[in-house]
Amino acid sequence: MLYQLRNLLQEGSTSTFLDTRTSYDLLYEAACTFVSDVKLLTTTQDITTVASTYQYNINGNFLCLYMKNDSNEYVVKYYDASNYYWPTYRDYPFVVQANNTTDQSVPDNFSIVDRSLISNVTGAATSNGTSSGGLCTLTDSAAPFSNVLSGDIVHNTTDGSDGVVTSVTSTSAVVTALFGGTNDYWTSADAYVVVPQFRRQLYIDPPSLTAGHTITLPYVPRPEPVYSDYGRYRIPDTYLPAVVKYAAWLYKYRDREPNFGDAWYKHWDMQLRKAKMNENRTPNRSSFTVNMRKRTFGDRSMR
Repeated sequence: MLYQLRNLLQEGSTSTFLDTRTSYDLLYEAACTFVSDVKLLTTTQDITTVASTYQYNINGNFLCLYMKNDSNEYVVKYYDASNYYWPTYRDYPFVVQANNTTDQSVPDNFSIVDRSLISNVTGAATSNGTSSGGLCTLTDSAAPFSNVLSGDIVHNTTDGSDGVVTSVTSTSAVVTALFGGTNDYWTSADAYVVVPQFRRQLYIDPPSLTAGHTITLPYVPRPEPVYSDYGRYRIPDTYLPAVVKYAAWLYKYRDREPNFGDAWYKHWDMQLRKAKMNENRTPNRSSFTVNMRKRTFGDRSMR
């Protein structure tokens, strides 16, 4: 993809306009945007209820909601050990205004809210982590990485480099890609700072009366970042040219040539539309239906 990006922009491998870090960053932004718009990747998270509790932490790779019912409302699956229910999404301001404070057996709605920022993780490497294929492992035997996720920003404050956590091996080791420093790898005793990314919570309305029920949250996950010579995105090869064109569009706006950038954006948009059609999960959709139910109070609920 780096090769395709250089060719698309007509820049050689020794170009001073392109740099590897920026290219990786823009391709990652493009991949996240593509996955979010097409809803190409899907996964689920099971959450166990706690009595009288509204909020539950969502996995850090949450990108957006995925599953809808036949009224075009986002839903989660709720299992009370006997039956399945499907609470529907409602915008958080309307949940607050409804002020449903009385616990009930099965919640009616849910919302997605922001989570308080997690504190930076600091420490020092306890062993060497040489670079291979653009990646190097940060090891800290104190095991402080339980809340670190791929995509978090990492700084080597000793050699002045910074970069991205690409994967978490264990609570004591994370794989990183470093740029712009003296060495761009880890030496024992190098000081580090990991800056966790933004995260979200599931808000249940009203709270569950009973502990031990299971909420299954279907969602689109953020793709794993690729900052390596030998990595790739979990996206079919057919769609990778669209990702490259989006990154090229972002690059052209850097050099103040928006006309060229807009041309690449048009290519991206066309391929994005095709991908949405190809990835439509509803088989044999040859017609449309009319739903006479209407939205109430603008809160995305149906009446």
